[in-house]
Amino acid sequence: MLNNLLRLEWGKLRWPVLITLLSLSLAVALLSGTIYKSYALEHDLEAWEVGISIIVFLFPLIAVLPVGWLMYLERRDGFLMYTLPRVSKRRYLSAKWLVVAGSSFSIMFIAMMIGVIFALYIKPEITPFYSLVDKSTGEPGPRLEKTHFLGSLFVNHPLSYGLLISFWQGVLSAMMATLAFVLSLFVSNVFIILTGPFLYVTLENFILSLLQLEIYRIYTAFNPESFDVNQHGYGPLLVGPALALLFTAGIAFYFSRIQKATVYPS
Repeated sequence: MLNNLLRLEWGKLRWPVLITLLSLSLAVALLSGTIYKSYALEHDLEAWEVGISIIVFLFPLIAVLPVGWLMYLERRDGFLMYTLPRVSKRRYLSAKWLVVAGSSFSIMFIAMMIGVIFALYIKPEITPFYSLVDKSTGEPGPRLEKTHFLGSLFVNHPLSYGLLISFWQGVLSAMMATLAFVLSLFVSNVFIILTGPFLYVTLENFILSLLQLEIYRIYTAFNPESFDVNQHGYGPLLVGPALALLFTAGIAFYFSRIQKATVYPS
C-alpha cells in the first residue's frame, strides 16, 4: 500500500521535480565552469565552491518551490476528502511527506554532485597562480589542508568531499521542504508556504549575524568551506539544522494544539 501511495505522489510531482533538477544541474555546471576564471585558485573543486555561492543563498527556495505546493492544492480543492475511504490519514500524509522531502533531497544532491564532477573532470584543470604567503614572514602560509573545512579530504580526495557535502546539502534541502510541508498542512496562503522557509532562513541569518554567532547559521552548515573545526568542533554545524527542526515542530504544535487547526476540512 505504501509503495503504491509513493508512486502516486511521485506522479504528481514528477515533472516539476525533473524540470527543476535539470535546470539546477545546468546552472551549477555552468557556474562551476565560468565564475572561477575571475579568481586565483589552487584546487579544481574550489571552482565549484565559488560557483555555487548564489545557489547557497537561494537554496531554501530551490528546495521548496518544486514540491511545496502539492498539499496546498489538495486541501484547496477538497481532494483530501476523497482519500479518506481508501487510506488512513496518517499513511497518506506520511507518503506525501516522504515524496516531498525525498524529491527536494534528490534535486539538491544530484545537481550539486553534477557540479562537483564538472569542476573536477570536465572543465579545464586549474593551474595555481601563487601560493598563500604569510605577510609577517614572507614564507608560504597554511595551505587548504589546514584552512579549509575537512581540508585533507578536500585536497586529497575531492570527489569524496564533494559527495559528502552534496549529501549534507540534500539533507538540509529536505528539512526546508519539510518546513514547507508542515506549513501547507495548516496555512491557506500558497505564498507563505513557498517563501516561508526562505524567510525563516533569512531571519535566522540576520539575528545570528547580529549576535556575532555566524558559525551557528544554517547557511554556514550548508556551505562550511571556511568553518574551523579545530577551533569550534563539529557541533555548531548542527545548531542551524536543529533550530530549523525545532521551528518546524513549533509550527506544527502551534497550529494543531493551540489554534486547533485541522488538516482535513470538516
